[in-house]
Amino acid sequence: MSIRDIFRKKIDESRAAELADIMIRADVAPNIATEIAGKLRQSDDPKKSLEESLLYYAKKLERPPISCLVSRISILIVGVNGAGKTTTIGKLAKQFADAGHNVIIGACDTFRAAANEQLDAWAARAGANIVHGTEPAAVAYKTIEALGENGIALLDTAGRLHNRSDLMAELAKIGRVMKKIDAGAPTETWLVLDGTTGQNALAQIEFFNRATPLTGLVITKMDGTSKGGFLISYAANEPKPLGVAYIGDGEKIEDLKPFDAKEYVEKIFEIAP
Repeated sequence: MSIRDIFRKKIDESRAAELADIMIRADVAPNIATEIAGKLRQSDDPKKSLEESLLYYAKKLERPPISCLVSRISILIVGVNGAGKTTTIGKLAKQFADAGHNVIIGACDTFRAAANEQLDAWAARAGANIVHGTEPAAVAYKTIEALGENGIALLDTAGRLHNRSDLMAELAKIGRVMKKIDAGAPTETWLVLDGTTGQNALAQIEFFNRATPLTGLVITKMDGTSKGGFLISYAANEPKPLGVAYIGDGEKIEDLKPFDAKEYVEKIFEIAP
């Protein structure tokens, strides 16, 4: 049964439980799903009430775009293996270049040759410069050093498990080295999360934020998956949740879009089993 099917009859206790189960399977935390579904039994328009409840939380995750008033912007991209960091950087590089920015990519993932090959291809496509090297912090230093006016630096990092303290410490080192060139660097630090990760994404946010203060999130692989509801749980339980900068729901460059709360909520409805 889908969410749409639920609203074809009056929301009684049984249907509220079914609705909660659907939201849980979309990765909304059980307590939040049960609370939202329970309130609908007293509503004159339960479907509208559900949309409003989800939108209330999703709105907390909206954030303004990166400031175009800042002449030099550096964005450090972090996340676990397979989350989609390198592809995200490539798409951002092309979008920013097309918008008139001078883009430079820092290939700080010095462990995975395939990542550098991907970045070289994306850099060529975007007309962006790219900095390579053998040591992550040194690459970050050179990238910020080469960042010019109206420039945006995108720094790729090696995927790492959030419970590996040694690798997380390396992220902190990259941030410290960048500040030697620019005290305000990185301008942004975005954690890339796989949309199918589920509630484990919340642990990733916590651990990465300890290593290097995060300023935003990027959610990838939202196409064809019933997941993504963990963002509702995150917004509901976090007093000051990080904003979501971008949502990726496909392979094309244009499939990486700035986060829009209404579109996100509609997406949950579409993909709910």
